[in-house]
Amino acid sequence: MTEKDWEKWVRMIADEYDLDLGKTNKETLKQKKILEAAIHIFAEKGFSGSSTSEIAERAGVAEATIFKHYRTKKGLLLRLVIPAIAKVASPWITRSALKILEQDKPFRERVEDVILDRVLLIETNWKKIKIILVESLFHPELREAIQTHVAKSVFPVMSEKIKQLQAEGELRRDLPDYVLLRSVISMAIGYLLARNVFPEQLAQSEEKDEISMIAEVLLKGVGGSHGD
Repeated sequence: MTEKDWEKWVRMIADEYDLDLGKTNKETLKQKKILEAAIHIFAEKGFSGSSTSEIAERAGVAEATIFKHYRTKKGLLLRLVIPAIAKVASPWITRSALKILEQDKPFRERVEDVILDRVLLIETNWKKIKIILVESLFHPELREAIQTHVAKSVFPVMSEKIKQLQAEGELRRDLPDYVLLRSVISMAIGYLLARNVFPEQLAQSEEKDEISMIAEVLLKGVGGSHGD
């Protein structure tokens, strides 16, 4: 999906659900309360388990106000996730990681900094990310947007950097770049899940120490001296 294709898709969705996506920073106080309430409830109960009435109650507005601004519950969902998908797919999501990797410090330290940067990014946007990932399983238009816009704009940039690090001898050359990228993403998300769901069992150390151990596993693996 090219940038023009993305813009065309966004316009189509906006027209279908009567969404004014051009005024993301100009919502009324009621609209902001509705969006905030929807984020919390969608993240807690999922789209199908939520109702516009409870969103309205949490936002302190009449249910009719939701229909006035977003037409349907799905319109409200799309109003939340389209800007979030666009933000995730924009260059800034990779810029900080690339900047860290260019720093003049030992590679191990750069890896730790990148992991921490990704963890903070995911943690800061966790509720929206959770909504996007879960609801993309049930809404084809969201899944298509993630696959064709996010994947094709973020992954090639990081893939190129990984290949550069492989050529420089910083990363293993016998593994595909996508496996290395997937490992970093999986470890970051896995750590967040462990810390939030099983903290006493799977995240017992301070965050700094946890990040250091994640880097250790990424760079050296988990095999023991008799692993061969």
